[in-house]
Amino acid sequence: MVKVLVLDPSVAGVSGDMLVASLIDLGGSVKILEEVSDAIRRLPNVKEFNFALEDVVVGSVRGRRVRVYVDESQRHVSGGELLKAFDAVANYLGLEGSLRERGRNALMGLLMVEASTHGSTPYDVHLHEVGSVDTIFDVLSTTALLDGLGLLDGLRYCLPVAVGGGLIRSAHGLIPAPAYITLELLKGKNFYVVGGPIDEELTTPTGAALLAEFFEPVKHFPLMRVSKVGYGSGSKEFKEVSNVLRAVLGDSDMELGAFRYEEVYELESNVDDVTGEVLGYVVERLMSSGALDVSVIPVTTKKGRPGYVVKVICGVDRVQDLLPVVFRELGTLGVRVSRVGRYVVPAREFKEVRVDLGREFVIRVKVCRDGGGKVFRVKPEFDDLKSLANELNIPVRELMEKLIKEL
Repeated sequence: MVKVLVLDPSVAGVSGDMLVASLIDLGGSVKILEEVSDAIRRLPNVKEFNFALEDVVVGSVRGRRVRVYVDESQRHVSGGELLKAFDAVANYLGLEGSLRERGRNALMGLLMVEASTHGSTPYDVHLHEVGSVDTIFDVLSTTALLDGLGLLDGLRYCLPVAVGGGLIRSAHGLIPAPAYITLELLKGKNFYVVGGPIDEELTTPTGAALLAEFFEPVKHFPLMRVSKVGYGSGSKEFKEVSNVLRAVLGDSDMELGAFRYEEVYELESNVDDVTGEVLGYVVERLMSSGALDVSVIPVTTKKGRPGYVVKVICGVDRVQDLLPVVFRELGTLGVRVSRVGRYVVPAREFKEVRVDLGREFVIRVKVCRDGGGKVFRVKPEFDDLKSLANELNIPVRELMEKLIKEL
């Protein structure tokens, strides 16, 4: 079995403290928060740092809440100073290797977007809201809790993110919700966002940075068995919605866990007045424009006319580019669009292989591996096969049989 974690911020968004609280409610160790807090208190500019873990009922939903109490001599620091503080805390904790790297990546991702937004560098950018050590607390606590729950080696997904609306009062004056940095972080990893449902900031920059580092966006729950649900409450309470983040823990069959789950779009249209030559051209045009796959399926259309179903599979980022191609090249009056989930072999790479066929040749071979690194499929590149078959003056089929024996 492979562990699966799905975050549901579709109603109340996500912040660092909400994510930490939801992982504690899933069974994460409170000792981790205590150790991170003890390390933060050792920083020279921190006069006081404490947290309180509360059992709460928010809008009829039971959950956990983490409140942080901090007194710093210098709160608004540069990105470089915050990174230096992060490294010091990580050293106090004895955090090394990939665990430290993942936490630092989350913080660096936040700083890079902040710097880009303000026309600075990650080390020089002057921080306001995210410049406090409670950002370090959220990042390191989340990283360690995911590791402690055995979830860094599992599958982690995030449903559409509620970002709120209205205006936010910040150090730079009034800005729209979501904040510029929050939106840039979510955009960078193609997260689905939903506005509202109230005029408040529901997703914070730190929350968005943690999503970008640790989670993959999905529109719906993937195939899984649910074992536990954790609820993490934010510090604010709203009349309109329960300010709670759901963290859904479960598992997937090992066989499915060896493959990567992703969501793609299917663009589909029926045509009955397009020639074979045009269909062949359209398939080539769609593939060269970023389609993952194109199928042409013979069907019987209205009034008994022979026709075709043209089906295009593509990523979410290619829909707007491929739709005009389908309309203009096929002359169709409508295209059905649907979002579907699929499992794919996660690792694919080309390798050059030397084979002896009377004399030595080099061909490219596609090697596909599952999530465990096991070779799933080995296939010679067909363009190389054609070139070699012409050179040796033998059928491609015969050449492929010889190569398979060699490989």
